[in-house]
Amino acid sequence: MRPFKILSHPFVLIMSFFMILISGQHVGGFYLMYIMLALPHGGVHAVSALLGTILLFFAYYKFKRLKRYRIENILNLIALSLLLISITYFFKNDKAGYNEQTFTQPIPLFSLIIFGVLVIFFLIDNLSDNRVLRRSSERSE
Repeated sequence: MRPFKILSHPFVLIMSFFMILISGQHVGGFYLMYIMLALPHGGVHAVSALLGTILLFFAYYKFKRLKRYRIENILNLIALSLLLISITYFFKNDKAGYNEQTFTQPIPLFSLIIFGVLVIFFLIDNLSDNRVLRRSSERSE
């Protein structure tokens, strides 16, 4: 497998999203823990993360990354938007600044940067038209 295909894979994106390190004043941990804690209470960031993850899984398993249908790309972009809304809302909603250390400590910041880089690869993969053109040329041969 080419490195680009690995870095733009939906599962890699989901794993990096859940593994973002959050550094709090008292307790820190992976973003997955914060999602799981807020889900029973209907936290906006948790519901958005859950919907985005489910949509990514659905798009992947429904279309098996055939890249013949644009609907997969659209679903992927909607799911990515939900993930980004989740993480943005999580930090914007922190009025007391409990999680500000995430942006100053090197390891949590590095996990955010890795997620950001994978988002860029995922966007490039879903916005490029090369896959669709390549598939149609393979069918015509």
